[in-house]
Amino acid sequence: MFNSRVKWRSLTDFTSIRCLRTQAHFASAIYFESHPISHAWCASCYTHRWHAISTDTPMTTTETIIAQATQTVSEPLRFPPGFLWGTATSAHQVEGNNRNNQWWVWEQEGRCWNGDVSGDACGWWRDAEPDLDRAQALGTNAHRMSVEWSRIQPEEGRWDDAATRRYRELLQGIRSRGMTPMVTLHHFTNPLWLEAQGGWLNPATPQKFGRFVERVVGELGDLCELWCTINEPTVYAALSYVLGHWPPGQTNVRASLRVFGNMVRGHQIAARIVHANHPAHRVGIVHHKRVLDPASPAKRDVLITALYDWVYNGRLFQVTRTHSDFFGMNYYSRDHVAFDPRAPLQMFGRRFTPDNFEQSDKGFLGVSFGEVYPEGLYRALKRVHKHLKMPIYITETGLPDSDDDQRPQFILNHLAAVHKAIRAGVDVRGVFLWSLVDNFEWAEGWGMRFGLYAMNEKTGERRLRPSGALYGIIARANAIPAPRHG
Repeated sequence: MFNSRVKWRSLTDFTSIRCLRTQAHFASAIYFESHPISHAWCASCYTHRWHAISTDTPMTTTETIIAQATQTVSEPLRFPPGFLWGTATSAHQVEGNNRNNQWWVWEQEGRCWNGDVSGDACGWWRDAEPDLDRAQALGTNAHRMSVEWSRIQPEEGRWDDAATRRYRELLQGIRSRGMTPMVTLHHFTNPLWLEAQGGWLNPATPQKFGRFVERVVGELGDLCELWCTINEPTVYAALSYVLGHWPPGQTNVRASLRVFGNMVRGHQIAARIVHANHPAHRVGIVHHKRVLDPASPAKRDVLITALYDWVYNGRLFQVTRTHSDFFGMNYYSRDHVAFDPRAPLQMFGRRFTPDNFEQSDKGFLGVSFGEVYPEGLYRALKRVHKHLKMPIYITETGLPDSDDDQRPQFILNHLAAVHKAIRAGVDVRGVFLWSLVDNFEWAEGWGMRFGLYAMNEKTGERRLRPSGALYGIIARANAIPAPRHG
């Protein structure tokens, strides 16, 4: 047992500790030592628990007095009982060696930032269990993962039972660690045989996807009750068929509209299949909810923002009123939108973040991933609630932050926005942070670091970030510290 009075000054001091839970607690001590906004809350809620974990000796009189004195701290902001505190991953980004989908081919052609390839990724296909241990050690009670279509159905008409067994092992591993699994059925990747037929441009693809869903739900339905049909159809359609940053690299607005329509039909078919096989299971689509504000009060900026909002948000709201039990919302940032006559492929609009706003790390285009804007999460939740009146899971939120100097406050401020929305009557059932561990970030390759655990993609070494320890404390408490005023 480690002495609680030892001064641990850096993460490297304790990464050699074999107990993952002890790592998390020492990391939290380092975090709260340098972040007074939350230190008093940590002491008032966790003095007794920390002492029980860190030492075998009874609390001293001084320690008891400190614990009692800090009870005057404002009451933490508590979340509803049963709230899900999770992390999120996707198959291609963490499994490794997914050689039979369109993204693998795209990577081998040198299309990703710095020529990066997913390679072995995070090694989950052969050994995900140590990372599941890390999630458990943090105290999270849920995990969102996806299944890889090209593994389960490597050729049209042929199913791989070994792949299904491996996904059963992963789901059993999540459940045995006290976590609720959420499974995404399509997360940006297509089998090569499907891509050769046109992918989601092909009007037959929704039915083919339905047959895949029938197989997956039939084989895994006893281990999962929360299903996401399709992840971010608007993002897939825009980046693959308008901007050309993702495979197949097209720049055709009409093609993107067809893709979006086919994905919506795929969602509807998948939802019917889930409900037919397991009436009590819950199913929803996942939407990247970007908050869009006009760059100026000028009429043309206001009008182009309204058009963007309809394309990126309004259409999806309209088609998900039925066939869904919940709405999966991914929230990262806000865009400022200005009319730009030089951008016909972008509907004569330009999305950007002004330089004087706080921003996260830069990506492959040389601009930041986006503005850090927690109020946008509150606005997004309120809007979805107003239009759909259904339960909401925040299926992704986070930011690329390689040195972890923004993520701790990002977590606190965005969860405060969630709590504010719940108090306002929004039915939010859980939050899944992107991501548990640094992983392969599509066109950005290994250049963006979203993980609560840092990972060296060359060695596979993991290191708990202070933001991960903070999230673990929040998950265990089912609460966040009340904001300090004055």
